[in-house]
Amino acid sequence: MNKLWGGRFENKIDNEIEIYLNSFDIDKYLFNYEIKVISAHVKSLYLCNYINIIEKNKILNSLFLIKNNFRKLEVEDIHSYLELELTKYNGDLGKKIYIGKSRNDQITTLNKLMLLDEIEKINILIIFIRKSIINLSELEFNTPLPGFTHLQIAQPITLGHYLLSWNEMLKRDHINLLNCKKITNYCPIGSAALAGHNYNINRNIIRKILNFKYITENSIDAVSDRDYIIIFSQFCNILIIHLSRICEDMIIWSSNKFDFLKLSDKISSGSSIMPQKKNPDLFELIRSKTGRILGNSISILTILKSQALSYNKDNQEDKESLFDNIYTIKNTLNCFRKCIPVLKFNKKNMYLSTLKNYSTATDMADYLVKKGLNFRDSHKIVGNCIKYCEKNNINFFNISLKELKIICNLFENDIFYYLSIEGSIKNKNIYGGTSPNQILKSIQRAKFFLNNIILKFK
Repeated sequence: MNKLWGGRFENKIDNEIEIYLNSFDIDKYLFNYEIKVISAHVKSLYLCNYINIIEKNKILNSLFLIKNNFRKLEVEDIHSYLELELTKYNGDLGKKIYIGKSRNDQITTLNKLMLLDEIEKINILIIFIRKSIINLSELEFNTPLPGFTHLQIAQPITLGHYLLSWNEMLKRDHINLLNCKKITNYCPIGSAALAGHNYNINRNIIRKILNFKYITENSIDAVSDRDYIIIFSQFCNILIIHLSRICEDMIIWSSNKFDFLKLSDKISSGSSIMPQKKNPDLFELIRSKTGRILGNSISILTILKSQALSYNKDNQEDKESLFDNIYTIKNTLNCFRKCIPVLKFNKKNMYLSTLKNYSTATDMADYLVKKGLNFRDSHKIVGNCIKYCEKNNINFFNISLKELKIICNLFENDIFYYLSIEGSIKNKNIYGGTSPNQILKSIQRAKFFLNNIILKFK
């Protein structure tokens, strides 16, 4: 196996250990970025007068040929592969360009370039999903829906309000992704093994060629830093938890007991034995991806835990969990975005469920507060009303004013507006509340904040 080292060794490395240490099968996914970094390095060597224009063009032409003829060789990593191929095409000139850098600063540069590209792709998916959610909330801004706490009917809300809660979760994820981009946007190339190098090569040249925004400040930290992978992993953790909560609701809503959501054939699957079944398998699988993503987070944190500065072989293990997170998150977001346009809500069942479980009980208490009682006494009176209704098998929508006055003489005819679903929803007219008036304002703010973060990503 061809290696970039060996001069001080007397004996060959054990074959099985050599295979165990090999990273080519993982590194190969970064090969295009390897070509990109070496091309930028060659250009910076030319601009800093370490090679002439003929040498520069010869190497760049050979890099083009190598990129288009990539194949598996018996080498320990992609760095070894490329140096071997450059030497084959260019002779000693291929060896000449390997100054002012190391595999240590090179591999983290590849990671960062790849991650920055993938962040842009994830950004586009989140933008699409958030726009779809905001548009759907605008269509359903006035649709009554029971709000739940402890999985019990709690208070009336609107479907538009509920959908905007999805956008709020994804807005935070979007901000986290932007922060991840900022953290990743530091160019480490030129830090070499850990101490920098002895050549007069301007690091800002290669930074600009590779389109990084900043250069790293400390060469020791630059080659050992994997915080950007941790931060991306944390972004993935929170995002997949948010999606799992949304999917859990959709699974519950599509169940026979709730029947708030009719599953589209486009996002469902059936049973091999029960012909009548239509299963929310997509939502269930998205929910289950949480374990995979959280596991990848534990992996990178454990790899970095207690590592002595600066670079260690441990960091070879940073890529598998990173690649898996990227693939899983992109695939999950892409499938989730296809769900939103085909969500079909059973608005009748939503409304009927809102009438259950005394969902406007808090509104009754607030009514009594406005009549002069303190809230705690009002709470107790409403509890007595509920007790009366349960004993007489009635609810707030067919109890009479006469019956209410027996419990408390402060009730008047206007109480029935407060007890209505429409009245309850309309009265929540505060910033961030569920009244249709506030929902429409929230939608406008949501559009503004989305456009704002889109501009920040540019």
